[in-house]
Amino acid sequence: MLQKGGITVVVLALLSVLSIAITLERAWAFSRFARALSDSFSSIRDAMKDGGLLAVSAVCKAKPSPLSEVLLSGLSRSGRSKEEVNEAMELAGRRELLKLEKSLGILGTIGSTAPFIGLFGTVLGIIRAFSDLAISQGASPAAVADGIAEALIATAAGLFVAVPAVVAYNYFVRSASRHALELEASASEFTSRISEGS
Repeated sequence: MLQKGGITVVVLALLSVLSIAITLERAWAFSRFARALSDSFSSIRDAMKDGGLLAVSAVCKAKPSPLSEVLLSGLSRSGRSKEEVNEAMELAGRRELLKLEKSLGILGTIGSTAPFIGLFGTVLGIIRAFSDLAISQGASPAAVADGIAEALIATAAGLFVAVPAVVAYNYFVRSASRHALELEASASEFTSRISEGS
């Protein structure tokens, strides 16, 4: 297929490898984020009940997690107005979500550009088919077979790379939104106590 498809299929094969690598790495990162959020929420809530903000601060420093980072930002504004605490925690939450969404732009770009790269290969294949037909002066259908094969393979390869990349991108974007809500809901339980400084 690489030989028949030409340079565009080689490019698409490289993009496919990159897309698979990003998908696997992000799947691991999202799974780790969810586990860390769940584990840290339980331990931080217990620390709040047992020892107040000092215990929460100690747990957050001892066990780094997305929620720990958000709460440490809020604790740096401890005793101030609820709006200031919320603002600091919201900013920290955005930073954590940016880490979670790392490389998703590349995945989305691969998904949106792969069909066009395949289309480019299709155009090159058709040009080659007509060029071969002109050289052979219409001798036989075999004269255009290679060019048509290149065109069809490039189209198929473009779709083969694009579809999984788009599916993975959409899944991760939805998961990131869900994790953002979970992080916000978890952090909001501690906002009042932090603003009160107790």
